[in-house]
Amino acid sequence: MARVRVLSLVVTFPTTAAAMSCEECCKRRGLGGRMIPVPGEIAAGCGLAWKTAPEAREELASALAADGVPVEAMTVIELLEFR
Repeated sequence: MARVRVLSLVVTFPTTAAAMSCEECCKRRGLGGRMIPVPGEIAAGCGLAWKTAPEAREELASALAADGVPVEAMTVIELLEFR
């Protein structure tokens, strides 16, 4: 497997509770993504972030807003992945 750079949407949160609420919201709604440690390129109040495809930004933002999940930032960055 090779490591390649892939554009990813990284969502950060002000608290760990908010990050966990995001994970629950996404699983309940069938939205893709997974919890990751906050990448070093990003500063965040909590050490956890949600990683998903950049194309999911609007749908994810709407779902989190509907569920009242506070978001610190939504950032598209290149991350290394195994492919």
